[in-house]
Amino acid sequence: MSKQSLGLLHTLFLQHAHEIGAFVRGRWPREPDVSDIVQEAFLRLSQYPEPQTIQNPRAFLFQTAANLTVDRHRRRETRERFDEPDADIEHVADRHLSPEQYCQTHQQLEKFSAWLDELPELRRHAFVLYRIEGCSHAEIAKRLGISVRCSERYVMLAMQHIGAKLSAEPDRDWR
Repeated sequence: MSKQSLGLLHTLFLQHAHEIGAFVRGRWPREPDVSDIVQEAFLRLSQYPEPQTIQNPRAFLFQTAANLTVDRHRRRETRERFDEPDADIEHVADRHLSPEQYCQTHQQLEKFSAWLDELPELRRHAFVLYRIEGCSHAEIAKRLGISVRCSERYVMLAMQHIGAKLSAEPDRDWR
């Protein structure tokens, strides 16, 4: 970033940071991360190829802050809607297994759970709804607020991810 861009960014921050924070607090009074949103708005401006060419940087910053806040709200809402307390892995395994089988099953479930956690949130939820809960793509689309095609794509990508993890596993004794 050039000295000129840094100077512009500094000047804009001094002029508008407080005002943008007040805007976010006024529009979304329950937003806990106002200062983070303000900083990220300025970060986005600093990443713009030539910030001095923006005709109205104040409007750019306000719109960026609004978009960031909406994105955070949507992510938080999705997480709250679909994050259930982790299933107790101890109760999933069959109690009639030998201790060795039980231990191996427990490790496999933990590994599979970790692989699922690597997926983006909506992709993971689409996969779980489809493969574990048996929902149709239309039902998944409705529940997650996405298109049917997007649901199909998310499930396919999740299955590719899990398949790649399974292929890379040295222990091929997955049941």
